[in-house]
Amino acid sequence: MGHSVDDEYLNRENIEEYLDALANQIKEQRIGNHRILIVGGAAMALKYADGRSTVDVDICFREQNNLYKCCQQVSLQFNLPDDWINADVMHSDSFSYALFENAKLYKTFKNVLEVYIVDDLDLYCMKLVSFMPKDVQDTEALAASLKANGISAKDVHDNFIRLYGDEYYLLNDDRKIRFMELQFK
Repeated sequence: MGHSVDDEYLNRENIEEYLDALANQIKEQRIGNHRILIVGGAAMALKYADGRSTVDVDICFREQNNLYKCCQQVSLQFNLPDDWINADVMHSDSFSYALFENAKLYKTFKNVLEVYIVDDLDLYCMKLVSFMPKDVQDTEALAASLKANGISAKDVHDNFIRLYGDEYYLLNDDRKIRFMELQFK
């Protein structure tokens, strides 16, 4: 899905600022506690101190409970595009509910918003599925980190199957698998 801006304007600092503002809105609207899982470029920006930026914050959640109303308020408050934070990724091939299993708590904002970040191995697999130019760049940084932590091509392959199942390989070309195997040589 296209975004209302093409410029990568979201980085680690302002993502945290906007998440803090989102937590304020959640408190003001009195809609309870929320847990979100950040994936994609925003996860890269929050995890790696290399100046990574993105056009949106891709989130996954199990319950919405009027969260988007609060997101819209933050959008108005900071003059952000309506899709600055969205769950479009949950309708993409790279999404799997198994992403929640290995996610790590990043930070809790105002005691009402728990923000989790996708595990690096899961994020690598997601990027491999999406395979957009920025994703390919991200796989290089992720592969280096994963290899440094002892992750092998077999580990990636096994995790890929855990996330997407065997049938995924039948539906997509195997160039991505060869690409991954080259990165983990």
